[in-house]
Amino acid sequence: MNGRTLVTGLVVVTLLVGATPTVALAQGVSEPQPVLLNQDTTHIADITVDGQQYSVYRQENVFPWASGIDIYTDSGRVTSESTAEAVLTELAQRRTARDLGTEDVGLLRTTSRNISAAASNVSSAATSIDETLVYLDRMRTVSENGTTVYNASVEAAPKIAEYNETAREALPELRSFGNDSAAYRSNATALADLLEQRENGTDVDPQRLYAQYTATLEAKEDASDHLGYGGINGRLSEIARTSETIATNVSSVPERGNETARRFSRVHNESTVAANRTAALALSDYELDEIRDRAESLEAEWMEDWNSRQKPAATVYQSIGAMVVGIGAISGYVTWRRR
Repeated sequence: MNGRTLVTGLVVVTLLVGATPTVALAQGVSEPQPVLLNQDTTHIADITVDGQQYSVYRQENVFPWASGIDIYTDSGRVTSESTAEAVLTELAQRRTARDLGTEDVGLLRTTSRNISAAASNVSSAATSIDETLVYLDRMRTVSENGTTVYNASVEAAPKIAEYNETAREALPELRSFGNDSAAYRSNATALADLLEQRENGTDVDPQRLYAQYTATLEAKEDASDHLGYGGINGRLSEIARTSETIATNVSSVPERGNETARRFSRVHNESTVAANRTAALALSDYELDEIRDRAESLEAEWMEDWNSRQKPAATVYQSIGAMVVGIGAISGYVTWRRR
């Protein structure tokens, strides 16, 4: 590289450095080590995580690949990836929690009422199903006209054996739906209350709001697992059809046929109502998970920006070196062409 080339390269670097403004950071934050060719510093937020206060800044450099996010505490710059991830995750959650608005309150309360009504119907169906199972077990030991009531009933209505199996398999899931729907109702109501408080001017901690949102979303997903294709509405419909057939066939049995038919008719009626109610319950219509998706996307973007700032000085000097080499190559080529 000749002297003219070197001088040209140094002039370019000097001009770049001269174009770099001095940016003051917020008070109480450790001064970062200056990085050559930083152009701008934007304060994103101050946030406290696990009792430690952090300040998050976006640094803009002449070289875009040396730009990114820095995090500071009162003792210096954060270099731990796990700490940075915890800080940026919580900050992203706080930011996206602001997207929850008053329009969500109505949806939360509506879905809460709907799932509560469905759970009540399912509970009634589960009770009648269970009581009928208990009744059938008891009839195994009751004899009339030289046979047990159970055997006489099964002879007239063979589907009783199918009912026994299907009903016993369905009961745990029906009860689980009751628990999961209660959890959703409780969390959705709490989230709606927080949103209304914020709308009315009450200072609601964004992290508390996001935590309640997350709990509501998880409860919604748990309850939704019982719905749709292969859900409890299908099981209830199957039990309803089987019970209707049994009630029709068993009513003529002399050995307590009317009592047995009455019990299965109740199962049919309760299960039909519960099946229809749960089939119409579409929690998926409320896309509550969009907020979480945005939080995860924002956190991933910020982490990428943070990673790009882990060795900013080395990146800048490497870029300057590459520029000088490039200038030298161009200068050499021009000199060669002039000969």
